[in-house]
Amino acid sequence: MAFVVETGAGLSNANSYLSVADADSYHTDHSGSSDWSGASEADKQKALRLATQYLDITYRGRWRGAKDSSTQALAWPRSYAVDDDGYLIDCDSLPQQLEDACAELALKVIEGDTLLEDFDEPGTVRSESVKIGPIEESKEYMGGKAPAKQYTIVGRLIRSLIESSDRVSRG
Repeated sequence: MAFVVETGAGLSNANSYLSVADADSYHTDHSGSSDWSGASEADKQKALRLATQYLDITYRGRWRGAKDSSTQALAWPRSYAVDDDGYLIDCDSLPQQLEDACAELALKVIEGDTLLEDFDEPGTVRSESVKIGPIEESKEYMGGKAPAKQYTIVGRLIRSLIESSDRVSRG
């Protein structure tokens, strides 16, 4: 699969919000991760594609604004997206927060995280046990829903790019 970075032009074949070079710079400046710097170019590209896919799947329907073009492959760039301060987000480029979130998630992939949990087949019975000291609790539940992973830094980075359910609309 070709590695195609979205430039802000709304490419129909883009599959990453960030180039490997930009992710390298981000991790040099922020994480200093030897896992990232030691990964191959191909592994970094795969991680960036998966991070981009995660962002698009997880926040689908919650991004501010509208896709800039019906033919673009990814959710960004977007038109009519306004930040928390009421400023229009440039639709000819990608927000830095989105690129930074992509870099953070790509590092998680390099470190072995799958980002999205696999779903159980509907109707599958699962059980879990938790033991804290002398107290043990077991629970059974029907499968079909994966536990939601939380990536705090990612959520905070893109907070101004997604609609909030507690946001007051001014009209």
